[in-house]
Amino acid sequence: MNLPQLYYFRKLAEVQHYTEAAKALYITQPSLSDSIASLEKELGVSLFQKKGRNIQLTKYGKEFYQYVSESLGILEHGISLIKEKSGHISGSIDIGCIPTLLGDFLPEALELYHEKNPLATINIYHGMSIEVAQGVSSGKYDIGFCSMVDDMPDLVFVPITYQELIAIVQNNHPLADRGAMYLSDLNGYRLTTYRDTIPIGKVVYKLLKKKGVEAVYSYDDEISIAGRISNSSKVAIVADTPFLRQFSNLSKVRLLDVPKDTRMIYMVYSSKNFITSAVEAFANFMVAHCLNMPE
Repeated sequence: MNLPQLYYFRKLAEVQHYTEAAKALYITQPSLSDSIASLEKELGVSLFQKKGRNIQLTKYGKEFYQYVSESLGILEHGISLIKEKSGHISGSIDIGCIPTLLGDFLPEALELYHEKNPLATINIYHGMSIEVAQGVSSGKYDIGFCSMVDDMPDLVFVPITYQELIAIVQNNHPLADRGAMYLSDLNGYRLTTYRDTIPIGKVVYKLLKKKGVEAVYSYDDEISIAGRISNSSKVAIVADTPFLRQFSNLSKVRLLDVPKDTRMIYMVYSSKNFITSAVEAFANFMVAHCLNMPE
């Protein structure tokens, strides 16, 4: 038994298809089959059994997989710690992220990370919070950055940054010169904001309901909201994100009775999925060096 055999076994157990596992491992299918057969012979048990065109773990395979995953995880963690100290962390990390972090927070964090870990490869994919959370849960993404998403018990949400909720109006609107105001000051104005079926919309809905302020919940993102406000006399509640910079005819008004951390952004990972040493090192770095919480 050798280390490559254990890595081959782990990958095959996860993919459950010889051809796909061989491709992922960059070896030939016969080489993979011979390696697994040799491993089974040494252990004296069958680790896999056929299931249609695919394969699945036997009861012995399932038990062995737990030991192998734990052992390789410990080994990779140790390798990661040593590489982190020497500045040579490598590996690929797939990150799902909401678009509003792609204009400032995440690029700045990644630039700082690459300065310390130039060998790491990071792939960025964007989507709405629910899409990101589902991608992390399914294993499509190693880690995600999004709003809190309910009813996904396998996900762990770590507060990482925030986006302040503000009001926006046209520059010639009566509220444009206020600078700051309370939510109650919006009574009597036509108010619009996010759809109340998406995470940030639910946050705003609860906030406005508590304050007795009525609004129309219609939009999915800041661009849609700002685009509407830039051509109307309405007021909008929106997160202060880089998307607003392109609208030169809008004024921002702070909301004095809305805590800055009302709209929290989380780093999220799945407790049910295997986390590589590269992903763990990246997550630790983000918490240690890029945490951005309100004072």
